[in-house]
This record gives sequence, structure tokens and C-alpha cells, in this order.
Amino acid sequence: MARPHSPEASDQGEFVRLLLQHQDALLVFICHLVPNRDVRDDVLQEVNLLLWEKREEFELGTNFRAWAYAFARYVAMRSRTKAIREGKVAFGHELIETLADEFEEEDPLLAEGMPALRECLERLTEEDRALLLMRYRKHGAVEQFAESTGKSSAAVRGVLFRLRIALRRCVERGMNPSFPLG
Repeated sequence: MARPHSPEASDQGEFVRLLLQHQDALLVFICHLVPNRDVRDDVLQEVNLLLWEKREEFELGTNFRAWAYAFARYVAMRSRTKAIREGKVAFGHELIETLADEFEEEDPLLAEGMPALRECLERLTEEDRALLLMRYRKHGAVEQFAESTGKSSAAVRGVLFRLRIALRRCVERGMNPSFPLG
């Protein structure tokens, strides 16, 4: 005989769905606040653990993203305090607050554009996608890519410029189907 689902179980399932749904946005928010690439994954993991520990405090139907961002802001500050103790920081808490506030003002547009961006990236050739990923994952990768393909750095920068324009137009069309194609 099957056990009936308890309200707690369905609430927990909804919480997990919300947590998974907002992972990309959380990571982008954290990247905006934490300049050190090596620390970002640790901050995201800690935020996820805190969110899970505090899940009973979240009220379903309220703004999960704002609630999660508050935790991310807190963890980013704590991470920064640790970095200060270790002598690894170049900016203050005020900057994190300013960056977080600015990001949250822009976030709805970013969230709307992510699915369209993913779809547009899928439409690119493998080589173009590899170039974009190399450029944005590794600082200074343009020269490396140019060397590996036998192209000049200027030619690679030109391709990147055209790809960014094409992606922007593709995303705008994806977010607004009435957007002009030309």
C-alpha cells in the first residue's frame, strides 16, 4: 500500500525544484560579487548548504531568488572577511553591497535572456562556440586560440566581435519574437 505524500514532502520537492531552477542565476550573482574564480564554486556550495539548512524558513509562493541572493550576499561577505584576514583582498564590503544592489536591479532581464542565450549558443558552429567559451573562461585566451588555429589575434578578435553581435541579436529575437531580424 502506497503512503500518501505529506505536505512536508511536497514542499520539500518544490523547494528542491526552486533551488535547481535558480542555480544559474545564483552562480551569475556570485560571479558578480566574488572576483576570485577559485572561490566562486566554494561560495555557491556554501550558499546551497545554507539554503538547504534554512529551507523550513522559506515561505513557498514568495520570491525565492531574492531570498537566495540574501544568503549569497552574506556568504560573499564572509568569504571576503576571510580573504582580508589572509591578506588577499583589494576592495571593501561597500563594493560588494553596491555590486549586489546593481545586479539585483538588472537581474530580471538577465534571467529572461539566459534560455534564449543557451538556444543561440547551440545554433553556433562547434568552432565558434569553442572560441567564445575559451574567450570567456580564460582571460587572454584570444592569443592562445589564434595560435592554435593559425589565425592572427586581430582576425580572432574580429570573429569574436561578429559573434557577440550575432548572439545579441539572436537573444533579442528570442526574448521578443517581434524584434526585427535585420
